[in-house]
Amino acid sequence: QQELGKPMRNCYSLPGLDFTYGMHIHKRDGGVPEAIGHWDSVKAKPHKRVMPRDFVTMGRRAVLEGCTTAREFALYYKFMDVRCKDKEILRYGGKIPPGMTFGRPPRPSTPFFDLMQHRYKELWMEQQRARTVVQHVVKKKVGIL
Repeated sequence: QQELGKPMRNCYSLPGLDFTYGMHIHKRDGGVPEAIGHWDSVKAKPHKRVMPRDFVTMGRRAVLEGCTTAREFALYYKFMDVRCKDKEILRYGGKIPPGMTFGRPPRPSTPFFDLMQHRYKELWMEQQRARTVVQHVVKKKVGIL
């Protein structure tokens, strides 16, 4: 019977504190040092990719060899097998110069002393003043004409 003043329970009671969910492996319980130090890793095997045949090149070479009939072409294709080149190998095969970043040379570093002196602000202000002087001169020339 249910307790007075409490709702009826429709669930299972939880197991005790000594209960372990899942399987507990006693052999390997060395904690973090064992997990980091002893990896059961599988070495990656290089898979050989079979590229498709390059029929255009084989056809050109067969014609240069003097093949004229379909049987001769088939025999040439059988014994002189030419495959397409893997474009990924060609793309990533080159060496990158040490000063390059994503195909562009790196930006020169900004001197910290110039930042502290507000030198860039002063240069910008001078450019703005020169620009306004040029604009006033152009306005005067337009006004004279």
